[in-house]
Amino acid sequence: MHMLIIGGRQFLGRTIIEQAILDGHTITMFNRGKTNPEYIPEGVQIILGDRMNELHLLDDLQVDCIIDTCGYIPSIVEQSAKYFSQKGGLYCFISTLSVYDDLSGSNDEHGRRAQCDPKELQVTGENYGAMKAHCEDIIMQYFPNNALILRPGLIVGPHDPTDRFTYWPVRCGMKHSLDGTMLAPGNPNTSAWEFIDVRDVAHFTLHAIKSRLNGIFNVTGPAQFVEDILTESMACYEHTLKIHWIPDETLLAKGVIPWNDLPLWIPESIPGLRGFHNTNCQKAIEAGLTIRPLQETITDLLEWIYSVPDRLPLKTGPTEEQEAKLLGL
Repeated sequence: MHMLIIGGRQFLGRTIIEQAILDGHTITMFNRGKTNPEYIPEGVQIILGDRMNELHLLDDLQVDCIIDTCGYIPSIVEQSAKYFSQKGGLYCFISTLSVYDDLSGSNDEHGRRAQCDPKELQVTGENYGAMKAHCEDIIMQYFPNNALILRPGLIVGPHDPTDRFTYWPVRCGMKHSLDGTMLAPGNPNTSAWEFIDVRDVAHFTLHAIKSRLNGIFNVTGPAQFVEDILTESMACYEHTLKIHWIPDETLLAKGVIPWNDLPLWIPESIPGLRGFHNTNCQKAIEAGLTIRPLQETITDLLEWIYSVPDRLPLKTGPTEEQEAKLLGL
């Protein structure tokens, strides 16, 4: 199968490409070449161009499917959808669980989505989900019978540029930091986070395309107890740390901002966000989504992060001084 990847030089895109090569597919990559320009996968045709005004560079290209990994602006996505609808094939659009407007409970694919002004041209933290939702509508409009919409949750694993999940396994390796104590938010009996290994998303994407699936699928893994994440992370080192749990209310009272100051942390006391770590993915599971063991994700993530020069310190997470203050040390 000949696949066109729009984007493809970062995280999920490159993981899809690498798995597609192993599966024997023919790959063409279309992007501006500005993100990770050094990434040139062997055997992949690369066409450099801007999807805003250079789609004509693809006029002579015939592919079986398009995988759009970087569609955010509805008007730009519409240009791509209109162009490729004249060529036929399957359009796979990588969306997000952030499209859901109500996160107070578990959402399946029919959950109410956020809305935005379709004329907006700037993506922000506030309109990101709504913009993606509108992009979904555009894809479905131009590909009513041949659209595959995937809504991943938090994607983690090797090549993750955000460091959000990565912070916790790396923090567990700091043996001499804070007298062997580390902060954990919430309650060990209830605190759990939802995420998915990038390779599992890539595998399901290619499986869905090969199986000619269409429609919308939530794609994320089951919620994992925070204590299990930290325990499995410590198992990768030759030491253990003492976990100091700080209740949500205490952290909030100290001015700690959920998710931003402590990656992945969403207090249970904020009812409007409870569903973020509790997504209904039964449809994808029944369609073939598989989730690898937590330990494999953590081990491979750490192997990658420590193998990349200048990758540390991480971009996110509290500094040692900030954590010490929260711990009262």
